[in-house]
Amino acid sequence: MSRKWALDKVVHDVRAYPRCGMFVTVAVPLALMALTATWLFLGTSPVRTTILWCSLTLLAASLVIWAVAVLRDGDRTRGESYGWAVRTASGSPGRGSETVPLRTNGTRWLTIRYGAALATSLTLTALWVTLAASDARGTGTSAVLAREGAVIERRPIVRIENQDAGRNPRSSATADYTVLLSPSAGGGRVPVTFRAATNRRQGIGSELYVASVPGRPELGAIGDDRLAEVQRQLDGRAVETGTVWVIGPLWLLATLAATMCWYLAESIRRPARTVTPDWRTLRVTVTGTGQHTEAPLPGSSEAADGKRRRENTRRLQCLVLEGTGPKIPFHSQMGIDAAGTVLSGAHGRLIWHPAHRRGSDVLAELVGDDGWQLPGGVPVRVAEQVVAEGHTEPARPDPERRVRLLDLGAGWMVTASLPGVAGFAVALGCLATLLLVPDSGAWRWWTAVAGVLAPGVGFTVQAMARTAPEAAAQQQLQGRR
Repeated sequence: MSRKWALDKVVHDVRAYPRCGMFVTVAVPLALMALTATWLFLGTSPVRTTILWCSLTLLAASLVIWAVAVLRDGDRTRGESYGWAVRTASGSPGRGSETVPLRTNGTRWLTIRYGAALATSLTLTALWVTLAASDARGTGTSAVLAREGAVIERRPIVRIENQDAGRNPRSSATADYTVLLSPSAGGGRVPVTFRAATNRRQGIGSELYVASVPGRPELGAIGDDRLAEVQRQLDGRAVETGTVWVIGPLWLLATLAATMCWYLAESIRRPARTVTPDWRTLRVTVTGTGQHTEAPLPGSSEAADGKRRRENTRRLQCLVLEGTGPKIPFHSQMGIDAAGTVLSGAHGRLIWHPAHRRGSDVLAELVGDDGWQLPGGVPVRVAEQVVAEGHTEPARPDPERRVRLLDLGAGWMVTASLPGVAGFAVALGCLATLLLVPDSGAWRWWTAVAGVLAPGVGFTVQAMARTAPEAAAQQQLQGRR
């Protein structure tokens, strides 16, 4: 009873979680996209510095908001968060089982959240690859040289140390190269050493493009056998031009293609709609969950042979609705098992317009007697069968009836626990390190790998912690038997 009382009390607090979740949903992908674009295309400038710090601030604020939510009410199961969503969406004015609302709600935030999650995953991949592959060698020196008006000249190599190269003379090489620069006062030339990764193995006497400030060898130098590479370092761009033209288009095309494919094929997007008498309505009860299998019609091209029939057979995990006719499969973007547990036994009306279709589904709304509206879809064949058998009736919209959108994923922040949040905190620390430390080397790859794996490790620990009590309870129950 105390746990139920605590959950009921939290219902009033959890209303803030959807608003916090909206902020995180928008802030995280925007910050990551800004960071990726900045690191790929911009050199050292006040604009890049501003975007860098604003993006890191947004990411840190999102992490703090999530951590606070987890500390207050975290480590909840999806079923508990779904229960909160049902409670917060219930109790709308104008209840009634005989009428339906005049206006149904749109699914703007549901669509934005799922689309943002998809864009975030692809952008994170591009950002980690960019940061791991970035060459920040000489960032501090190049910034000073650019500020002091460095010029680029070809200069011969007088000494080579710490060379790492293949046996082939044409293989790439990384080494400390020493060249002679003009002194700031009279006297002989001054040797200056810098480290560079050249396209080809160099020898004593080979010439490199070297950037330095005339008469000021104490400021150091940078160099390479490619002019574009020296210019890149002076501009402060962390990624080579060739890398930009590999990562940038792949990131943009993959994100755009995946988002559009999901938006057109999988999204339950829909605007707010006005219910008219030509809509169909059916009194239903949620009886649980099940799998609906929809095979191609005999004689159609999709069922020409066994292989094509299997390929075109659709299987849907869905809620099972019972009315006066056949059972109706209702599917949406939700965890079906948790939704079935929370909504099982709920009464309401299923409403749809026969002409509002998307693919093989009719866009439908499940309107509960308690005042919530769950958007989803019903297979076209099932909807047509129910109408043909005369189980439906014309909708009688009531202007006084109000419903609230049931967003079962609104409380996603509190389904995590501290290990999961800690994994993302480690990832953010690795990200900030790669962005702010002007150095290069193998450590960048290891840091990027740690940032990628940390969230996975955190959620694995979280899953194991949740599974252990369930397994112990099951063993105890078996022992009693």
